[in-house]
Amino acid sequence: MTPTNFDEVAWIRRFGAVLEEVAANARPQYSPQPPEIRGVLPIKVARSLLHQGYRSLAARAKHDAASLRQFNKSRLWLQADPVEARAILAEHPLAKTWLLPPGGDKTVMILNRSYGPEEAWLVKCLAKLAVKEGGKETARRLHRFLTAMADGSVPADEIIVFHGLTVPERVDLGRAAYLAPYGYARTTFGLPEEPEPFPETSTPDAAVLVRSVQCGPSVQSRHDGPGLPPTQASYRFPLDYRMSLEDWFRDAKFIVALLSIAARTPVLSRTRYVLFREWIREIDPNLAHFFLDSGGYSSDAWPEGRELSRNDIDAFLAMSVDWYVQAETQQVLKLAVRRLAASFSRPGGPFGTEDRILDVAIALEIFYGGKQGHELAKRAARLLGADAAEQIETYDQVRHFYRVRSRIVHAEEPRLALDSLGDELEAGRDLASRSLTSLLKYRQPVNWSQVRPYLEAEAEAHVAQRRPNRKCIPEEATTADNRQYE
Repeated sequence: MTPTNFDEVAWIRRFGAVLEEVAANARPQYSPQPPEIRGVLPIKVARSLLHQGYRSLAARAKHDAASLRQFNKSRLWLQADPVEARAILAEHPLAKTWLLPPGGDKTVMILNRSYGPEEAWLVKCLAKLAVKEGGKETARRLHRFLTAMADGSVPADEIIVFHGLTVPERVDLGRAAYLAPYGYARTTFGLPEEPEPFPETSTPDAAVLVRSVQCGPSVQSRHDGPGLPPTQASYRFPLDYRMSLEDWFRDAKFIVALLSIAARTPVLSRTRYVLFREWIREIDPNLAHFFLDSGGYSSDAWPEGRELSRNDIDAFLAMSVDWYVQAETQQVLKLAVRRLAASFSRPGGPFGTEDRILDVAIALEIFYGGKQGHELAKRAARLLGADAAEQIETYDQVRHFYRVRSRIVHAEEPRLALDSLGDELEAGRDLASRSLTSLLKYRQPVNWSQVRPYLEAEAEAHVAQRRPNRKCIPEEATTADNRQYE
């Protein structure tokens, strides 16, 4: 927020006027040159014609796409240091406070870009915009931008391309988030004709996830509505004004992993765009859309195109919402999520079905607090079993899967048949997916004494019967309590 004693109307008027003066005295980089200035002409005449041609190009750029591309590529070259414009820029209380750090060489920080050693670069960008939109409108946009940054509300859109998945039409995921075909996003945001063609089998109809982004100082993650929460980015105020794009990068990886788990198929995301609003991008011609190679999830076999079902989308949404609600507590689960997502790659590359089973086993051990075998099975039964019958079934399933895992780790003979291994992998992934969905509703690490502390009596008896040589110890019993069983 700007101070109440700041006259923003007067500042916009003064700064707009000086921007137009800078633009009139700057040398536009205009190619091709207007025919009128070809040949030998006095410098003043040539410069006047050059400016007229540049303003004509700027006017056409408002309604003609080819002219807009040519105008965007051009630059203004300052004839001299814009001293007056820099001075008025510094009068803006927000610019004075944090865009222009005091002492030493002044460096203007706009989002994650540094302009230095002086503010002249920013003035040059604004003067160019003033050629097309007028000085007053340009000054108004800058004021709006500075105010939005101060309030932590600079808007943008994030588009993650999911290679290997398709979706037939736009599917809303709550406020400011939706899944859609790439073609829909391409038309809406002016993206390239096809997503990044790497590997070469990239499909042009890949599914994309579009989310709103809010960035600015002290932005706090929050979710107070249905559906997928908008992503948040923050930067420290007032000493560090760079957005934490690395946080977005890590977040995109887990969005890909959660979708691969929900859709039960390998998903590859190698293209990610972050697009700022047009009025923000025009302040600086370099603030256009850009992509980051997210590397969110790379399988060893290129995924085949598969259409997302409504069940896939609902499962993804449920996991994502629970992940965001307690995002700060989910660090312990991240390795398990990556392992589980990796298990959905199709066997046949450098890693086979046995490797996938071990991926799932590692995920289960992390989910259940490092427990193995019997203790892991008991915790899973308590977490996933609503009654004695479900608890018994879950316990037996986990014990069986863990025996398969042990045979692989200890190279026991005879080796399991490939068809059998495929069935075991599917059963283990189902257990792990159900476990993740349930655990995301708890704070991490889980206090297991509060997760149905005891099995139903019938289930306890079943567990004791399956371990005839050992008495069944309640898992949360104290060390002193355990001595009676030694």
